[in-house]
Amino acid sequence: MLFIKNTVKTLFDVTPSNISEAILTSDEPLVLKGFGSDWPIVKAAQQSNEQAVKYLKKMEKGIAINACYLEAKEQGRIFYNDDMSGFNFQTKTQILSDVLTEILEQANAKVPKTIYIGSTSIKQILPSLVEETLASPLLSNAIYNIWLGNKSKVAAHFDFLQNLACCVVGKRRFTLFPPDQIKNLYCGPLDKAPGGQPISMVDFDQPDFEKYPKFKAAIDTAMVVELEAGDAILLPSMWFHHVEGLGDLNVLLNHWWRTSPAYMGNPTDTLHHAILSIRDLPKAQRNAWKHLFDHYVFEHDKDNFNHIINSAKSILDSPLNELQARSLRANLQNKLRR
Repeated sequence: MLFIKNTVKTLFDVTPSNISEAILTSDEPLVLKGFGSDWPIVKAAQQSNEQAVKYLKKMEKGIAINACYLEAKEQGRIFYNDDMSGFNFQTKTQILSDVLTEILEQANAKVPKTIYIGSTSIKQILPSLVEETLASPLLSNAIYNIWLGNKSKVAAHFDFLQNLACCVVGKRRFTLFPPDQIKNLYCGPLDKAPGGQPISMVDFDQPDFEKYPKFKAAIDTAMVVELEAGDAILLPSMWFHHVEGLGDLNVLLNHWWRTSPAYMGNPTDTLHHAILSIRDLPKAQRNAWKHLFDHYVFEHDKDNFNHIINSAKSILDSPLNELQARSLRANLQNKLRR
């Protein structure tokens, strides 16, 4: 286990009825202690794991979902196989009730296997849970997912979307890093990862500092917090988070949303296209494009374009409205087909 000296700022007395937009748009991680403590699922979990399972089973719809199964030798770490040709888990299609029964059974096993369900729509499999656990009317249009399993470790990764994650059963440990630590976290492939997002290749339980020496610098910036049932954490867009399920049964509910209009597109697509079109150019050309990106994107200032009359600014108009964005998207799609 890593020695991390930094903790996450904790707020008390924040509830679904009074959470503010300022909290939801925070640029720093925030722990909301006891945020969902009044939810029925949390109260059931405080009695026992069996009661929590009983509560979930009575509302599930019998829809088949994907569950991951790891052998005990993997120690709960959801990762690649040895040659990175695939992953270290098997995926089975099950109904939620059967998975929950298996998880309870593993608690009594001498050598328990890891069972894990990641990022599954609550509206699809547990629709009545949505109203009971709505984190805020401000998030009524957010993506709402459930994550559950026994002891597990999800490698450090980032998400573009803003994230409010609520621990409702068991315990979760979050280890967080600011976005600039991409240089020290040794992320794996961009286009092939266990959960879709690129992950740190470092084993946080047994870090190999000879192989990953810059990880020591990442540790200096890290923050850690353990959430109990009823606690929530606000994860800002692009912050790296390594997530561990610590109990025999752990259930997390999370809201994902973006703070910009969906018509603006996904920046990950921009990154992939830049790898295709810019990364392998001669250095002088890359540097020239860096200046252009700084001018038009990263250090963008409306005043830079005051010399252009408003009616002629076109895509230099900021922010783009939906019509402009859709026109630009169509233009890009046509060019990518060539």
